[in-house]
Amino acid sequence: MAMEAEILDSLGTPLLAADAAGRVVLANAAAARFWRQQPERMRGYTLSQLFGESSPVSTQAPRIILDESPLVIDDLRYEQGEGLAPLVLRVRMDPILPAGSAPGLVLVTFWDETKRVQQEQSGREKRAMDSISLMVRRLAHELQNPLGGIKGATQLLARHFTAHGELKEYADVIQRETERLERLCRELLVQGSDPAPRKTAFNVHELLDAVIWFQANASAQVKIVRDYDPSLPDLVADRDRLHQVFLNLLKNAVEASPPGGSVIVRTRMVGLWQEQEPVPAGSGLQFSIDVEDQGVGIGESEIENLFTPFFTKKKGGHGLGLFICYQNVRAHGGLIRYRASRSGGAIFSVLLPMEQPK
Repeated sequence: MAMEAEILDSLGTPLLAADAAGRVVLANAAAARFWRQQPERMRGYTLSQLFGESSPVSTQAPRIILDESPLVIDDLRYEQGEGLAPLVLRVRMDPILPAGSAPGLVLVTFWDETKRVQQEQSGREKRAMDSISLMVRRLAHELQNPLGGIKGATQLLARHFTAHGELKEYADVIQRETERLERLCRELLVQGSDPAPRKTAFNVHELLDAVIWFQANASAQVKIVRDYDPSLPDLVADRDRLHQVFLNLLKNAVEASPPGGSVIVRTRMVGLWQEQEPVPAGSGLQFSIDVEDQGVGIGESEIENLFTPFFTKKKGGHGLGLFICYQNVRAHGGLIRYRASRSGGAIFSVLLPMEQPK
């Protein structure tokens, strides 16, 4: 038995044996290292304690012994604990049927497949990005001519409506948005799908007011509430790209909220000491801009895919809105993240490092 134990402990692959009730009766050294325990202390733990009560490792163990049939579980998500990233495991479960009347056991062997899954995901993302880049360049090229026509016609309208304040304002909005799209098209054609930010100093509340005006005129069924911190300094960033971010987030929030509901746009200044989650690197102070809706929120299984390209649960959606938001915020050295609101809706928070105007 001593030699058998030495052989098991020499294996680099974690290995457990458990009875039909899920109690661990044997664990090799690799399994003990995985759970940061001594091998002898692993006995007495249950598969539910180690892998989780709802894990198929826990729920399928009795069936494997009873049916005498092995089971392989690919891409099993294993939560390491608070503050640690989850792992992806490949698990094999085999029945052990001792001779005589001894009760059966299940042998659990597993491998850490996290790096492989990350590499595959990275490869998929790169292929998706290459596809998006080509699509964006083609689209930017085709948009240039109609944008030029729209801009020229809008300039004529603006001169014609000089004496009509409200109509002149509408024409000016069209012209500003057209010029913004022209700049975006030029950058995309020259630098690809993710150009570097062109940073200037501006008042973030003026930008948000412009985005709110635009969205409020597109949908009057939802009330948009401003909750601004008036003490915020100017934001140093690419105004056009953040306009795109907040317009996307506000549009999503309005569409998610019921008719007659409210969307809150909230700004504040936060420091490293105020946030439980990681914040972007910088001076220690961050701009925090929240967009909160009164919708039904995001399903637990969907959260990890929120910012991946082509992932959408919206009917008729293309799955690029939040991905573009993520790319634009990341280009500024910031973060965008989701959390559920107290009412059950969604809050999307954008955190941007505070920079001093040059």
